[in-house]
Amino acid sequence: MDITTDKIEELEKRVDILERKVLLLENLLKEYFPLSIDKLLERKGLKVVRENRDISISNKKELYENFKSYYFRRVLHDTLFLENIDEKNKKLLSKKWGENVEQYLEILEKSGIVSTERGIFKSNFSVSFMGNLLEWFIGKFMEEELHLETITNVHLKNFREGGDIDILSRIGTKLIMIESKESPPNNIPVSELKAISKRIDVLKADLFLLAIDTTLSVKRNIIDNLRWIAKVEPEKIKEGVYKAKDNFFIVTAKRNLLQNIAFCISEGINGIR
Repeated sequence: MDITTDKIEELEKRVDILERKVLLLENLLKEYFPLSIDKLLERKGLKVVRENRDISISNKKELYENFKSYYFRRVLHDTLFLENIDEKNKKLLSKKWGENVEQYLEILEKSGIVSTERGIFKSNFSVSFMGNLLEWFIGKFMEEELHLETITNVHLKNFREGGDIDILSRIGTKLIMIESKESPPNNIPVSELKAISKRIDVLKADLFLLAIDTTLSVKRNIIDNLRWIAKVEPEKIKEGVYKAKDNFFIVTAKRNLLQNIAFCISEGINGIR
């Protein structure tokens, strides 16, 4: 087919006009139909009663960067669990998680998560605080690195299943729900999986991720239980990622927790367009 210069110029003009029309339409939509997580929830008859976008700690930038290390997260968990880290416990942690334990503890001290007394690192929080930190970490990644509107620890009015939703994010008109678990798979009971499944059904988010911060196998305690609880048939699609259905993924820390989350968001949103 012979395409003349005149035809090419005509097509370019039409594309330019179309682009300007699309830009005008986008600006009008933003003005008259502002999008937000709140607006998407209102359509479902729900309203945010309480949310936490941040946590009360110091040194957040350095903490966030180190949180990307799975070993750092495990040292943090064990520190909260043990409560007091003396020389004996420090050696145990170093044997288990590597030689950076001293450095990690100093970062935790600067963040106010632990304090020192006579050379002993003492936790200022209970081990349950690890769940709050994981929510904050994933939420910060979603907001600052994926550039998505994100809220964490969300309590909804009229949400009949009750309980807080760990993380809610938005891509355009698509609502993303993430449940984050820092416990090993065998510590997540069937009752909790049932509660999560009910929250998924009620909220009807466009994309759901169950993010479990572990490199252990989730096949027996999570995958097999979800088969009969949620009536899904999860399949492994890459290391650390299972797909239960088009808009439902199970993510672990194998290879990289954040990369796996980003992969699932890309796969899931593309799959439901």
